[in-house]
Amino acid sequence: MAINEENMDKIIFGDNQFFGVNHMSLDKTIVESQRFAKDEAIYKTLSDVHDIGINSFMFTTHERFENVFRLMRKDQKFTNFHFIPCIPYAHKYANAITELGIIGGIKKYIPGNLFLTGVKGAVSIISNEYVELMKMLIDSEMKLVEGLNVQALFLQNIVTDLLIGLGMDQILGEFATYVKQKYKILPGVITMNFAKATDIFSDKLHMPEVAICTPINKIGFRMNPSQKLVEESIALHKTPIIAMSIFASGAVPYKDAISYIASLKGIDSILFGASSKQHIEETYQLLNSNSN
Repeated sequence: MAINEENMDKIIFGDNQFFGVNHMSLDKTIVESQRFAKDEAIYKTLSDVHDIGINSFMFTTHERFENVFRLMRKDQKFTNFHFIPCIPYAHKYANAITELGIIGGIKKYIPGNLFLTGVKGAVSIISNEYVELMKMLIDSEMKLVEGLNVQALFLQNIVTDLLIGLGMDQILGEFATYVKQKYKILPGVITMNFAKATDIFSDKLHMPEVAICTPINKIGFRMNPSQKLVEESIALHKTPIIAMSIFASGAVPYKDAISYIASLKGIDSILFGASSKQHIEETYQLLNSNSN
């Protein structure tokens, strides 16, 4: 597996539009789901992304990417393209457990036979040794990106914020350490509570290298516990910051959104998604022209 320990790119392309994710509009969700119903449509958009000049793609480990990445591995243009997986894709595990039961669902995603090479994982569940199970799941998820130029691995907010809420900071530290030591890539987390997350990694765990991806936008959409507190934390941050949801799912005009982000000192990268080549190119140009 190719790995990359360079700093994150300033502009990162996301995958929400590929799966009809829009937090403001049901109509947009339906339209985008139809647009990307075929894997080839996703591959074509990522090809456009590369040609426009964006060199990083951040994505959930959705099963549909198996075929998309198979196409990308065959295309030399993606040799130095940066892939940034986010784990776990919760629906994938939920569907597997619904279909196959708990044991069957685990067997589907943990390599090897559960009762032989996977006994360690089974013991972990019984004894609450979450760290060992976490490591096995990371290894399983990373199989999706074998042979690709992986730059970082992020923990999804559904897990990050649950662990923060339960006070299980050490598990977050174990995740970051394992990713960095085994895969030699940047560890990161997605969170809906930036202030708390940056406090944990910077001050409690003393791991300021862990990147934090969080919603940051002009109207405070999904910025918790408040827009003001998030802005104050950004100014004092010690960890790499990736701003997502900068357009608040279309509620903030492009120029206003980008102008607001540019006014905040301390943001290292911006994550955005768009459906058409024109919108991707326009956004890329605007972001470049307003770069901090």
